[in-house]
Amino acid sequence: MITHILIDKSPSFSHINLDLYKGFNVISGISGSGKSVFLHAMLSAFGLKESCAALVEINLKLQLKELGIFLEDFGIAEDFYTEDSDIKKKSSNELVISVLKKQNARYFINNQTISKKRLNEIVSHFIKYISIKDGSELENDYMIHILDIIATQRDSKFSEVLQDYKQTFMEHKQCKIKLQELEHMQKNIENLKDFAQFEIDKIIKVRPQIGEYEKLMSDKKLLSKREKAIDIFNKALQDIENLDSVYKALELLNIDNTFFFSSIMEARGHIENGLHEFNNLDINIESLLERIGLLSDIIRKYGSEEEALKHLIMQQQKLKEYESIEFDKERIEERFVQITKKLENLANTLYDKRRDCLSIFIEKINHYAKELRLESVSIEQNKVEYYQYGIDSLQIYLASKQKSVLSSGEYNRMRLAMLCVSAECNTCNGGILMLDEIDANLSGEESEGVAKLLQFLSKHYQVFAISHQPFMPLLCDRHYLVSKEKEGTSTIKLLNKKERINEVARMISGSKLNKHALSYAEKLLQQQDS
Repeated sequence: MITHILIDKSPSFSHINLDLYKGFNVISGISGSGKSVFLHAMLSAFGLKESCAALVEINLKLQLKELGIFLEDFGIAEDFYTEDSDIKKKSSNELVISVLKKQNARYFINNQTISKKRLNEIVSHFIKYISIKDGSELENDYMIHILDIIATQRDSKFSEVLQDYKQTFMEHKQCKIKLQELEHMQKNIENLKDFAQFEIDKIIKVRPQIGEYEKLMSDKKLLSKREKAIDIFNKALQDIENLDSVYKALELLNIDNTFFFSSIMEARGHIENGLHEFNNLDINIESLLERIGLLSDIIRKYGSEEEALKHLIMQQQKLKEYESIEFDKERIEERFVQITKKLENLANTLYDKRRDCLSIFIEKINHYAKELRLESVSIEQNKVEYYQYGIDSLQIYLASKQKSVLSSGEYNRMRLAMLCVSAECNTCNGGILMLDEIDANLSGEESEGVAKLLQFLSKHYQVFAISHQPFMPLLCDRHYLVSKEKEGTSTIKLLNKKERINEVARMISGSKLNKHALSYAEKLLQQQDS
């Protein structure tokens, strides 16, 4: 439920800081006072209307888990705040939703930014806004859900059949997808097998070894400098042979030449070894270049010798799979036939059990439709293709009219009737119900019926309704009045008993109050209180 609302700088209100309460809340006021602006601002915080205020902030208390809301799924962390220097954790069922508008509107939950789309996904779990011809209450899935609750209340085994059907439907769906994949693969099986065999043959023909390409490139470098290296080594050895004069000079000077001589001999040994290595380098340059070319193609396609070998194993495995597809397809086709038969039996069982309960459902909705002075409601059950809830398709009619041709007033009163059936069957998890002049252009009897049903729904929802007629104010728990001040701005206040009498009297008689209207309004309110 909404516990508090703050509106700053809207077209009608300069500033509102208002506590709100559970139950049936009615908002009234003369035309142009700003009632719709107030509701518009409230809806804008939930992303259901475009924001027209600089700031709208709404505090809520909700049973989030019961409503199926897990904020972490939407990237919203639990909120923390500081009070008296102690860090306290905010209740996980308390939310602050706000919209801040400068040039563009920005949305927040617990001071954390959120996109309008994600916000709509969250609030769809607990907000119902009845104004135009939208909403899901008259759609097949919503009605099927209510009918299933009725069927479960009559037969406890119904829920077991429904659960079995849902599991079988998912298995059937997965089996069908797998079968389609196999059929698609089978159409291209020869091409796939040829391609796999081509890649296998190509890699096996080269037979790459890990690190082979790098070694061959090293050998290529040795070959490229072989002749030059041999010339340099021979010249170096000749120069060493010509060092006798250096030895003799050192002897004449009585200088110890032992270190010099050993160093020269060590260098000579290295050079002779190098010369031997290059002279005995037995590599066929043409074979080397051809091998490098083959490995280069492999590496260019697969990344490395190691990746090529992994790809070889993978293609060999695929080839085995392709060769076993025919067997797999036959096995899955057999399983698909079994699942389809089971699904058909379960779907027909659900259809029959729902058909047996449909009259109860129709009776319930007609009970509320009668309160709303609507014509007789009928629901037609037909068979369709298998889907997650069975083979049932429910179509609702008002007299003989489909919902698509109903007037807005008829459509929304039908939605109210359906919501009442849902509440009676305990299929609603509570939430907030908002209505913008749903009783406009209705007769007195029709308006009274709407008011009575909203009073009933307020046991399950926090209801906010704008009204120009006295029936809702007579039945509501709290009555708020929107008034326009001399400065052109509006205010909203919660009315006390005397103020409620005055406002109901105004709604009955018009702006010129008289004692008869006041007396009648007081009498009506006393009758509702008793």
